[in-house]
This record gives sequence, C-alpha cells and structure tokens, in this order.
Amino acid sequence: MWAGMYAAAGALIAHYHRQLTNVGQHVDVSMQSALLWALANAPSFWATNRMPAVRGGSRITGRSMTGAQMRAIYACKDGYLNFIIYGGKAGRRSNQALVKWMAEHDLATDSLRNKDWNRFSIESSTQAEIDEIEGPTSKLFMQYTKAEFLEEAFKREMIGYPVANARDILDDPHLKDRGFWQSAHQPALGRDLKFPGLFARFSAAETARLRPAPHIGEHNNEIYEGELGLTPAEMKRLREEKVV
Repeated sequence: MWAGMYAAAGALIAHYHRQLTNVGQHVDVSMQSALLWALANAPSFWATNRMPAVRGGSRITGRSMTGAQMRAIYACKDGYLNFIIYGGKAGRRSNQALVKWMAEHDLATDSLRNKDWNRFSIESSTQAEIDEIEGPTSKLFMQYTKAEFLEEAFKREMIGYPVANARDILDDPHLKDRGFWQSAHQPALGRDLKFPGLFARFSAAETARLRPAPHIGEHNNEIYEGELGLTPAEMKRLREEKVV
C-alpha cells in the first residue's frame, strides 16, 4: 500500500516534469524505503488521538478469547527478534517449521511434536498452550544472532524478522545501495548528519539538497520582513523588547 502510494506520487511528479521539459523518465520506488517512513507513526497517532503513543511492551493482547497474551519480541544473541504465534494456513506452516527447528536442538516437547497444527486456533488458545510454545522458542532464539535467525526463517519459510536498531538501519546494504541516506552539514555541531532521502529515485531529475533544521530565529528576517512586511525599525524594536 505504501509503495503504491509512493509510486503514484512519483508518477505524478514525473508527468509534471514531462509537461515542463517534454522528457520522460523512470521512477524507482523501494517497498522497504517506503515502510521506513510508515513506521514513524507517533505524529499520525497524535493527530488522530490527541494523546502521545505509549509503548505496548513485548506482548500482544486481544488475539485470544481466553485472554491469553502472546509474546511478540524475543531476545537473541545480539539483540531482539519479532516472532508471533499465528493461526490459519500461514501460521500452520510457520508453527510446524518452528517445532521442527526446535527438534533439531532437542527443545521440542512431545506435546509440540504431536500437536495437530491443522486444528490449532489462535482465537481459542489458552495461556498454558501459548506458554508451552513460547518457552522452548525463547531458548531456541537465544542460540542465534539476528542475521542467523533471518537466514533460517527465510530458509524455513517462517513468519519472523529481526528488530533493527538505528545502527542496523544506517548500515542496511539495500538502503546504502539506493543512496537513501543523505548528508547535510550541521554548523552547530561542525559535522555532517545523515537524513532520510526522497521517497523515490528519478532518472531525469536532480534531487534537492538537504538543509539542516533551522535554529531558533534563524529565518526571522525572511519571515517578518520578507513575508509579513515588517520594517527594519519594527524588527529592531521587537528585538529590543525580546519578542524575537
């Protein structure tokens, strides 16, 4: 959905560019890059609810009619993983692959090995049932790094992925290859800072250069005199009165 919206916006920009220059171009949108912006949900949460978002912790509620809580975040060797027990067809394949993985490490109980995953329902699962699955799961994941888990989950066709920290995102090879991160000089710090780039890549249009966030009052003259029409004398008086 997000990549589709970005592609539509990019196509409109390219169409406008063609109207101005009579030159068409290729618009390149990354689903991963699109989701990086989508994950910044705190501003939209405030706009919708008029209250700050609160962290929900590592467990999810409301998925079972019995009130059972499911873990969403697991610790591993070098950080954290996201893995949730699902029902349905996708969950069945993932759960079966998980038990097989557990068995390779002698962590699967007889109950899990003999469980009929075709009849497993997340809606009616009990806390004891969930705990029985999550106990050996947490022990299994502690034997792997995030990268190792991702490789195994992909190979075994399981639903799960590493929880990336800021360094992981900055070092992500896909984002680096796309040139997603842009540098802007920050005079106050005396060095360059990295910022997210544009939502799409355009083959025939230059991307705008980023500027650092303005300091307080940095553009007072441009706004008060240039846009609001105040005179230099009025600006001087406002400064003397410490209004600006």
